[in-house]
Amino acid sequence: MPQHSKRSIEQYYAEFPEDDRLQSGMGQLEFERTKGIVRRFLPAPPAVVADVGGGTGPYSFWLAGLGYEVHLVEPAVRLAEICKVRMRADPRLPGPRTVEIGDARTLWLGDACCDALLMLGPLYHLTERDDRVRAIRESTRVLKPDGILFAATITRAASLVDALSHDMLGDTEFVSIVEADLLTGQHRNPTENIFYFTDAYFHTRAEIRAEFEEGGLEVVAQLPVEGLGYLAKDFDAVWGDPQKRETLLRLMARTEHIEELNGASAHHITVGRKA
Repeated sequence: MPQHSKRSIEQYYAEFPEDDRLQSGMGQLEFERTKGIVRRFLPAPPAVVADVGGGTGPYSFWLAGLGYEVHLVEPAVRLAEICKVRMRADPRLPGPRTVEIGDARTLWLGDACCDALLMLGPLYHLTERDDRVRAIRESTRVLKPDGILFAATITRAASLVDALSHDMLGDTEFVSIVEADLLTGQHRNPTENIFYFTDAYFHTRAEIRAEFEEGGLEVVAQLPVEGLGYLAKDFDAVWGDPQKRETLLRLMARTEHIEELNGASAHHITVGRKA
């Protein structure tokens, strides 16, 4: 088993500006694509949604604004506090009903109380398979019959995608991380560079499908998030042009079912339904 990264997961989220990540660069594509995928499968509001590992609440605020009752569960105290500060700053802003510190493997939510559950971070930070299956089973417990789980995973080739798109093939430290990721899926960062991430597991599509099924869910979709969007030249200029942005999102949706392309995406969303 690989050694832990120099920064623990807790230390990483205490230092990294996670609250800004989805507001700049490729994070903007991740945010829009994830919202689009989630909306396809969500029941109509009002419905109850748990946002597990929801960070500072970007998806919670979005869902609350659509009329959903949202409960945010986040293990990182700093990120949960940022969410609470935002809520206090503007009490009129639609936001999560509750914000609680918690763990995806042991949720405080009751049995069969949620129509849908987002797990857009926990599965890749649970580096042991037994823990990931436990988190999925816990999600199954709190979902109503026919309830939907949306789970994000980082793909096995994600570090290679980063190396190629950010001209890092000459960075021997990062290339060694890429090679380990491709071999085992166990991502570790033995360096001091916070941008090389922290302890994580990088899935193949077959692995996450098997974990969902063992956790008691029927897989109804496995969709790439960024897809080939990483190839966009001068992404910020593309995203800043409304016509180009709309074209990019449309083409990402058009290509999401081409199996040969799916591994090129940094993230996937797996959608599961409780029987």
